Amino acid sequence: MAGFGRTILLVDDEPSDLEVARKALEGLGYEILAAEDGHSALSLYREHGKPIALLVTDVAMAPMNGCELAVQLAAIQMDIKVLFVSGYTGAGVLRRERIAELNAAFLRKPFTVEQLTTQVHALLTRQGVKTLQYGG
Repeated sequence: MAGFGRTILLVDDEPSDLEVARKALEGLGYEILAAEDGHSALSLYREHGKPIALLVTDVAMAPMNGCELAVQLAAIQMDIKVLFVSGYTGAGVLRRERIAELNAAFLRKPFTVEQLTTQVHALLTRQGVKTLQYGG
């Protein structure tokens, strides 16, 4: 299975979006840590106690948005890869945040399960490239 041995931290404040993504990624063999906000995601990460392969996070969340979450996790795990997803903001918001150094991509909501899994695979197989790519 594609995800064997890899953990993804999945964060979205929309429960139905979180559940669809969780099921799709678990179906590919990834271990999923799911949270509905940034603070819960940080707690889950710390409880997990091991590096994660990927952070998949909604951009527009409160009180901590996905960009802030990614920056905080990158301070702990410098090699973290990030897939930002959003239906409310374009990728332009990412240019304003302090995320230029992250190995990240953007996927616009709504997206299909195939688009999600394709982006996840692309990020996880990319080696040493630190460029924000905009897809979807």
